[in-house]
Amino acid sequence: MNKVPRFISLMADTTAKALIKDDNYRWFYEDLIKFKTGIILNGYKAIDNELNTGNKVKDYRADTIFLKNNNLVNIEFNQFVYVHTMIKNIKYALRMAGNGFLQGKDYFHRFVVQINLNNKVMSSNVKKWNEKDYKLEDYKSKLFLKDIRIITIDLRKYKGICYDGTNKYEAYLSMLTAESYEEMEKIIGDLKEGKIIMEKLKELGLDDEFGMYYDAEIVHRKELNSVKKEGRKEGKIETTTSIAKVMLKAGESVNKIKEYTGLSEKQISMLM
Repeated sequence: MNKVPRFISLMADTTAKALIKDDNYRWFYEDLIKFKTGIILNGYKAIDNELNTGNKVKDYRADTIFLKNNNLVNIEFNQFVYVHTMIKNIKYALRMAGNGFLQGKDYFHRFVVQINLNNKVMSSNVKKWNEKDYKLEDYKSKLFLKDIRIITIDLRKYKGICYDGTNKYEAYLSMLTAESYEEMEKIIGDLKEGKIIMEKLKELGLDDEFGMYYDAEIVHRKELNSVKKEGRKEGKIETTTSIAKVMLKAGESVNKIKEYTGLSEKQISMLM
């Protein structure tokens, strides 16, 4: 009996990094970004785009980053959007813009564009930030920070849009909102490029190693949002133990789980 591929969302960092590191599929995200923002990512180097860098779980807070000289473009895939999501993204953009020191007093100027792809808005207070291209202002001097540009794309506007022969890039954005292959097939129709991407997603859906990291990201994001919403101090521990359980289920070694989550061997053995 053939194994049925699980559904893989295009809104996961794990998915984006897997596609972007492959020259056969990188065009998908590049094309939709160019369509919505006018930014051409050709010639940019994708940073931290390996499926598994070997770093700890904190890697999943970082999304897809493109760098060219002093220009940096960061893409945030926000499946569920709360107020704290937008605040985190602004802080992240500021941190990237300020990270221009090399050694000693040497400094290089960095220009940062952050693109927020927002799918499901979970708070009415977020609505005023959606579909905005804005800059940050110093409240004292009333001057804008010219080095940072933040673009927010409201994917809800593309939900359910199906390819009609003329709206290829809108169909790409609609694909980001899909929650099943059936829904994605309806969106794609006879769009050749869409079919290529969906076949790759199905291939990833059959890859157990990819699935492990994909599950870990989903668990991490879900519990992080829960922690922020409820203010639970034990949230960090719950997140790492949940990820450890996913890795145990996937058959990973105790040593690899220790390295990835930071949990002790005793803590991991208690989860078995």
